[in-house]
Amino acid sequence: MDGGEERQLKDAMAALSRAEHDVARALRAYLAPDPVTGRPVHGRIGRAAHLTGWGEQRVKEIANPALAERRRAKRTAS
Repeated sequence: MDGGEERQLKDAMAALSRAEHDVARALRAYLAPDPVTGRPVHGRIGRAAHLTGWGEQRVKEIANPALAERRRAKRTAS
């Protein structure tokens, strides 16, 4: 891999990282709890998983970072 290809790869990875942060921000807004019930709007987690292709667990962890930390801690404790 020459220097130009490596630079192109680094630029693409940086763009991908920015895009993932943008998608995560949009997911948090999309999955925000209903102001009346305090719960996510029914069916949105599944729909978000379908739209992003990330799977429901990753979508839930993006919307609720504390959930991701609990799951990580549980995996490392096992």
